Amino acid sequence: PALGPAPAPAPAAASSATTATAPAANASASSPASAAASGLPTVGMPPVQATPPPEKPKMSRRFGTIRWYNGRRKCGSVIPQGGGEDLFIPAQGAPNGSQAPPQPGGLFHGTRVSFMPLSLKRDSHCLPGQGVTETVCMDVRPTPHQEGLQVGVASDAGAKEGNDDRICATDLQELGFLAGVFDGHRGHSCADYVAKNMPTTILNNFRARMKKHGNLLKLSDSKETDDIAASVTDAFEQIDKAWLVSSRKKELLDGSTGIVALLCHGFEVPLIQESNAPLGCAAMWPKPKESVEKEKRQPGTVAKALGGVAKLFVAWAGDCRLVLLRGRHGMRISEDHKPNKNSERERIKKAGGMILQDTHGTWRVGPRADNRFARELQKGKQDPSKMKCFLSTCRGFGDPELKSPDPILTATPDIRVVDLVPEDWAIFLGSDGLFEKLSDQVIADILFKSLAQNGRDPAGASRDVVRAALGAGTRDNVTAIVMRLGWTPPPTADSNPPSTEGEASDSLNIFGG
Repeated sequence: PALGPAPAPAPAAASSATTATAPAANASASSPASAAASGLPTVGMPPVQATPPPEKPKMSRRFGTIRWYNGRRKCGSVIPQGGGEDLFIPAQGAPNGSQAPPQPGGLFHGTRVSFMPLSLKRDSHCLPGQGVTETVCMDVRPTPHQEGLQVGVASDAGAKEGNDDRICATDLQELGFLAGVFDGHRGHSCADYVAKNMPTTILNNFRARMKKHGNLLKLSDSKETDDIAASVTDAFEQIDKAWLVSSRKKELLDGSTGIVALLCHGFEVPLIQESNAPLGCAAMWPKPKESVEKEKRQPGTVAKALGGVAKLFVAWAGDCRLVLLRGRHGMRISEDHKPNKNSERERIKKAGGMILQDTHGTWRVGPRADNRFARELQKGKQDPSKMKCFLSTCRGFGDPELKSPDPILTATPDIRVVDLVPEDWAIFLGSDGLFEKLSDQVIADILFKSLAQNGRDPAGASRDVVRAALGAGTRDNVTAIVMRLGWTPPPTADSNPPSTEGEASDSLNIFGG
C-alpha cells in the first residue's frame, strides 16, 4: 500500500516501485553497512549513531519524619514533608534493619529522614485488571546533625577500700539500649557476673519468645510489651540461679543488688480522634478546662511525631534506684526493697527469716532466730558492719546463705513500664550510697544545673552527682549513670520548677505511691 498522500502522476510501474522500495533505499542511504551490502559506494559517508532509547525519569529523594520504626519487626511509618497520609516503611526499607538504638541511626521517633518513594500496585477486588497504587519508603536514612541518646557514668569507692559497684551500658540490637547498676557486697564477684551476663540473657530470652510467635507483624504492641518485660524478669532469675551454682563450687558468699533500664522504641499508639462538636444548647456551654486540656493531650514520646511511643522498662532487686527527670521534677520509678515494708516482711517471715533493727536504726534481714549471728546482733555484742549475713535490703543476687535452705532473699525483680512523654529529658540510675545523703529531687536539681545551665555532658553531670554525695558525707561506694534523651530539649530555668527547692521526694513517684 502507498505511504502518505498519493504520489504525483507517473507510470504505474514506477509509482509502485517507488512506494515499495522507498524504505530500502532510505536505509541504504543512511547506513554504510547497508550501502556496501547493496553494492553502492560508501566513500565519504559519515557513520550515523543509533538513537538511544528515551531515559526514564529519575526519582528524587523525598523527606519526612519518623513517626515510629520497630526494629524487631523491621517496619515503620514516615510523616511525609508537606503533609498527607503517613507512608509505610516495609521490610528491607531501612538499611539499619533490626539495629534500633535510640539514635537517629536507629530511626527513633521524630528523626528527620530522606527516602526513595516506591509505588506498588495492589490488585483490586472490585474490577479485574485494576489496582490500587500505594507509595512506600525505601532506603530510609537519617539526615545529619541530629541528636539521640547520650550516656555518662561516674563511680567512686567512697570511704571503703575497694569499689564493688559494677555497671552495664550497651546497645541491645533490636531491643534498644540497656543500662544497669549493680551494687556488690562482701566482694565484687557476683556484681561482675551479673553485669557481664545481663545484656545477652535479656536479648536471648526475648528472641526465644519471638521465635515462638512466628509472624511478628501480627503481634500486638501490648503482647510485645509483655514479652519484653517477661524477658527481663526471667533474666534476673536465670542469672541468679547460674551464679549460685558457680559460687557454691568456688565457695563465694558475696552478693549484689541491681537495677536495669531498657529504653525501647517503635511502639505505635492510635491518636485520639477529635470528638464531634456538641449540638443544640450543649454547643453554647463552655467546656471545663480539664476536659479541654485532656483533648489536646495526644500520646507520644516526641512532640513532632505523636502516635509513636518509646517505653522505659525498669526492673530492680534491692535498693538501687532510678529517677526520671520530667521537666524540673525528679520522679522515682523504682521502690527500694527494704525488710520493713509490709509486703516484704510477710514474705521473709513465711520463708523462715527474721527482721530486726541494728543500733543505727537500720532494718536488716537475716537467717532464723536460732542462728548465732542473730543472737549476737540482738545482744549488741557485734558491730552491725561485721554482721555480713544481715542485709539492709531483702532482694538481690547471690548471698547463698540467705537463699538456702531458707529462701529468705529472692532475685525476682519488680518491673515497671513507663511510656515516655515529650517532657522526659533525662534518666538517672544510682547505687544506694548516693541516696543515703541525696533525695531524688536534689539529684534532679543537680542534673538540671549541670546539663541545662552549665552545658556539661552526661559524664560530667554524673561526676557532679557523685561529688555532691561524697561532700554530703556518704561513706559507701557510689555509682551514677546519666542518660540524656537528646530528642527533648532540657527545661528552662522558669519552666514549672519544683515547689520546694531540694525538698526530699521519697514519697513522690510516677505511680503516685
